[in-house]
Amino acid sequence: MMNNDATPPEVPNRLNEDWRYGRPQQFAADLAARMNGRGTGELTTDAPAECVRRSLPEGADACPPSIGSDYFLRRALQSGGDALHIVLPRGEWGTAEAPLRIRCHAGSFYAPQLCVELLPGSRAHILEEHTHDPDSALVCLRSYTVHPDAELRLELRETGDDASRAMNISRIQCRENARARQLTTCSGLAWAREETTGELCGAGAELLLLSANRPEGCQWLDQRCRQLHHAAGARSRALYKNVLRDAATCIFGGNIRVEPGAHESDAYLSNLNLMLSAEAAVHSLPQLEIMADRVRCSHGSASAPIDPEQLFYLRSRGIGEADAQAILADAFLHEVYLLFNQPQGTQP
Repeated sequence: MMNNDATPPEVPNRLNEDWRYGRPQQFAADLAARMNGRGTGELTTDAPAECVRRSLPEGADACPPSIGSDYFLRRALQSGGDALHIVLPRGEWGTAEAPLRIRCHAGSFYAPQLCVELLPGSRAHILEEHTHDPDSALVCLRSYTVHPDAELRLELRETGDDASRAMNISRIQCRENARARQLTTCSGLAWAREETTGELCGAGAELLLLSANRPEGCQWLDQRCRQLHHAAGARSRALYKNVLRDAATCIFGGNIRVEPGAHESDAYLSNLNLMLSAEAAVHSLPQLEIMADRVRCSHGSASAPIDPEQLFYLRSRGIGEADAQAILADAFLHEVYLLFNQPQGTQP
């Protein structure tokens, strides 16, 4: 790997497979420059006190794997940022109307670590909210473990200003007959990189990864996901949708990997983008790695402008062009929210 004087040796650059599109290496160098010292921020939750610990379990595998960002993972661990360990026993924790909340606020720079466990038989609806001071940077390490027969519904909302940067390195593990779904949304940040590794570790496990975003201006959204099938008879779905305006850029890299012995796996991966400007750009690269038999795995990717017939239909009924585009954009993203809000256990 070649480097220049402005980039520390281990920071990803344009020759790195995971960072080769456009300008992400510039954002990476900027983020690395901010990662000096402990930084400032706050990580809180409204979970009951008996379920919360301010240190991670000793010897537990609470650190998520990265998808090409090992440098930042190591730096975040070395920074000594805040940690939060939440253990939810059997029972109901949060609802769609009143979810259990986890709040993360970044100051100049913040690198917290979050570990959440749903014990067997528990059901949780969690809203994780990330906010930023102006011109701030966040590297958040997130690990969720859904134990046998538990169910997780998780929403991550990332909001900031047009000078903020954010990186979320996440893992969701689903054990036997566990069910989990995650919805991520990101708005207002100059650059955000979202990495989610979903691991299906037991028979009958189900995982649904969803994302809906509206990047605009000169914002960059870099999305990576992996669906790792370790056990036979598990099921996963991933649907990432984006509506791009102005000179916004979206990068997507998705991977389904079925390990040897994980027969009868069922997985699908889709990245769909609606482009409202000729200056917007999309780079999409879905992949499959199948090392088992009797599987059903596929992927798809599509990026296109608004269908002119749909736009004409709305315009011919007296709706202005801007309002017509907004209606079609809302309709395009509606599928993501519909899938997230459907009853748990419903097959998407």
